[in-house]
Amino acid sequence: MPTTSPWACPRCDPEFKNKNQAHSCFSVKLEDHFRSKSPQMKETHEKLIVAVRKHGPVTIQPVKTAIQVKAPSTFLSVKVKKDRLEIEFQLGREVVEPPVYRTLRVSTNRVVHLAVLESPRDVSKKLIAWLRESYAVVSGRAKGQ
Repeated sequence: MPTTSPWACPRCDPEFKNKNQAHSCFSVKLEDHFRSKSPQMKETHEKLIVAVRKHGPVTIQPVKTAIQVKAPSTFLSVKVKKDRLEIEFQLGREVVEPPVYRTLRVSTNRVVHLAVLESPRDVSKKLIAWLRESYAVVSGRAKGQ
């Protein structure tokens, strides 16, 4: 499978998988996402990031509407709300069980999963396993790729 070199936007500098990939150059700091939010949301996010870093190298990229976690493509997107984290991740199969509340098939081999986390205890072994699988799917390490 041919690999592509990452491309960095000359204006805002983050790396992307594809040259001239559509994105917003709007700059935001990670801590901006947690202003006026429950402290528990930052704790939940930190536990989530510690867990996904165990899967391999990741890049954390805060953007205007979310915090993207990449390896090299985005495998986890986190939207910080006042009292919950809304996360989105991709798998090569559909999982319909809590904390997943919705799925969307985007291709033959990809299903987007939406889930809600309300506290650090929601970062369960089951969720971490799904995120490990998502990491493998987007990094091309999944079985059959």
